[in-house]
Amino acid sequence: MPEGKSFRFALLISIIIHGIVFLNPSALKFLSAKLQEKNIEINYLKLQPIRSSKLEENQKKEIDLKHTHSDKIKKLPPPPFVKRDEIFKENIRTSLSRPILPKPDIISIKKIIQLKPVDMEKINNPIYINYYQTIREKIRRCAYQNYSRSDTGQVYLTFIVISDGNLGEVRINEEKTEANFYLKQVALKSIKDASPFPVFPKELDYPQLTFNVIISFEVE
Repeated sequence: MPEGKSFRFALLISIIIHGIVFLNPSALKFLSAKLQEKNIEINYLKLQPIRSSKLEENQKKEIDLKHTHSDKIKKLPPPPFVKRDEIFKENIRTSLSRPILPKPDIISIKKIIQLKPVDMEKINNPIYINYYQTIREKIRRCAYQNYSRSDTGQVYLTFIVISDGNLGEVRINEEKTEANFYLKQVALKSIKDASPFPVFPKELDYPQLTFNVIISFEVE
C-alpha cells in the first residue's frame, strides 16, 4: 500500500512539471537559471603587493645615509670653550691698534724762484718801473709752475715786448747765465707762457721796449 502511494505521488509531480513546461516555457528557463546559479562557485584570491627592485634599493640607500650621517654627528668633537671676556679683549686690542703707514720715499722740496732786476739804477721813470714789475711777477709765477726738479742756477734773459703786450724776440745771454739745459728751457717757456703782457700805458709812448731779467732757481 505504501508503495502504491509513493508511485502515485511521483506520477503526480511528473504530470505537474510537464504541464508547466508545456503551458509556460519561461518557467523552464527560470528553473534552469536556478540550477546554474547553484552550480557557479566564486573563489577570491588574496594578491600580495609587488614592490619594484628600484624602490627597495632607494629605501636601502636612504637608511644607509641616515646611519652614516648620525655616525658623523656623533664623531664630531665639541667646539672649544672660549670665555666671553677674552673675546671682547681681543676685539678691543684689534680696534685700538694703530695702522702701519708706509714711509714716503719722496721728500718735499721748497722751491725758491727770484727775478732779479737788471740795470734799474739808471731808470727814474716810475711808470716804466711799475710796468716792469708787473711783467716780472707774471714770469715768476709761470717759472714756479714749470720748475719741477731740484736743479739750481740762474738764467740771464733779454726779451722784447711790443706796445700791444705781445712778446717779441727772446734770447739767453750765455755769458751771464749759470744754469744747465733744463733750467734754460724752463726760463724760456716761462716767458712765453706769461705773454701776452698788459698793453703799454699812455705815458710809455713807444712801439716796443726791451727788458732784461735774471731768473734764479733755488731750493731749500
